[in-house]
Amino acid sequence: MLRIIFYTLSLLLILPTFAQNDEAKKYMPEAVIDAKYGITMYKNLNIMLGSDTVRNVNGYAANGYVKDFYVTGQMLHKGFYVEGQLKVYRNYYPDGTVERNFRMIDIKKAKMDLYYKDGTPKSKIIYVEGEAQRWEDYYPNGTLEFIEVYDKNVEYYIEKGNYFEDGSPENTLVLENKKKLIYMQTYFHENGKVKKVGQMKFLRTEFDYQNIGIWKVYDNTGKAIKEVKYASGSVVSETEL
Repeated sequence: MLRIIFYTLSLLLILPTFAQNDEAKKYMPEAVIDAKYGITMYKNLNIMLGSDTVRNVNGYAANGYVKDFYVTGQMLHKGFYVEGQLKVYRNYYPDGTVERNFRMIDIKKAKMDLYYKDGTPKSKIIYVEGEAQRWEDYYPNGTLEFIEVYDKNVEYYIEKGNYFEDGSPENTLVLENKKKLIYMQTYFHENGKVKKVGQMKFLRTEFDYQNIGIWKVYDNTGKAIKEVKYASGSVVSETEL
């Protein structure tokens, strides 16, 4: 039955739409667009993100397509609702450029793509049962700014990283031993040289990542200048090189 519902929703996305517009609303752009986060007013209606807020139309929970508009008449939002909650939707900037696109991948998975005003990708997110399992952020120039990827149960990192605007890494965390949950953490200077590198371990019981073993520190020419020894996340000794 769940697969039938998902298939039906998928078909509705590509069929001609008959929007339920008897409670369509009109908004000023400055009232709904946040300079940093974009159009977030529909987040609480998104059932796949764990929300239980319901949108009503004529006193009843919305079902089918609903559209909202800017005061100019340009579309702001088009979403498919089931019992008042969003299953799929798109938001738009005042010039018609897509601001975000949310859709179901399957029964448990969903995907959200966000865009800057010029259409450049801003964020790409995959949700698993309401939790972000993969998240990518991009600079306005299109280069990757941030990424984090969790295991399929969204318990621990598979990888995590921050990047400078030119695309070079600022820091990276990569899972090296899945059984022992040991990672390699690397920090970089802006010129691309390694700044600091060492291992970390994820502790399931404490839900914490701790530095372990010997970490090496380098200057911006790539010369090793220090070794730092860790045990259970605490510094045991430091040695100048």
